[in-house]
Amino acid sequence: MGYAVRHSADTLRPCAPPPLPAPRRAPGAREDVVARLHDSRELLREAVASLPQLAWAPRGNAGAWGAGEIVEHLALTEWAVVEFVRGSLLTWPCHDPAIALPSDAEVLRAAADRTVPLEAPERLRPAGQGARPAALWAGVEAARDAAVALATAHAEALRARTAPHPHFGQLDGAQWLLFLAGHAERHVAQLRALVAGRRAA
Repeated sequence: MGYAVRHSADTLRPCAPPPLPAPRRAPGAREDVVARLHDSRELLREAVASLPQLAWAPRGNAGAWGAGEIVEHLALTEWAVVEFVRGSLLTWPCHDPAIALPSDAEVLRAAADRTVPLEAPERLRPAGQGARPAALWAGVEAARDAAVALATAHAEALRARTAPHPHFGQLDGAQWLLFLAGHAERHVAQLRALVAGRRAA
């Protein structure tokens, strides 16, 4: 998930005439991006609210994250995607219609699938420096607010521009935000497993 973040002008570059046809896309209906962002946030809120205080402590063993590290990673990832979409992708020219895209459902499914390991790049890994749970969660909420605002204000512009995702191939801008919904669901499952493991210990 190594997203290149570069802030640019807020104005969108117009697509060159004549209008380009829609990109080739795997069969499947378009998802309601705003609804999926809201739904996955509610799942995250429920998972975080159910965490016992002990779950926020660092796990200690290599490669395992505590709840604080998971939530910190979520905030880092959400802001990285928001800043990339807002500051870079939305300023790019329109898509090449010859490039095939996955379906929205495939993006969501792949992002949420914990059976396929994904390694976060160094800059999206939690520092684990003991921030309070409320402060960590506030970062996720603020980033998700920004993602919803992007999806609401730039729905068609997002569909008209594409960029390669490091794990899932070429995605349009809306699918980059759908990735956040699936990614959140992925870590909801991780948070639930963390709580279940601590209760069993």
